[in-house]
Amino acid sequence: MKYKILIIDDKEMILSMMEKCLGEEFSVYTAKNAKKALDLLNVIPDIILLDINMPEMDGLDMKY
Repeated sequence: MKYKILIIDDKEMILSMMEKCLGEEFSVYTAKNAKKALDLLNVIPDIILLDINMPEMDGLDMKY
């Protein structure tokens, strides 16, 4: 069973790099901001990595 990681960042390069680095070992889900990430929470991740400073809804405003 692979652990599920949700990565939230507004920089596409960081999302791509993290997905490439972690994708073989983990099931990786990505979102460009916290608001879009809330839509992905029908899959409950084991860990969430998120950027603090993002447009629309930042990491500090995200309530899980």
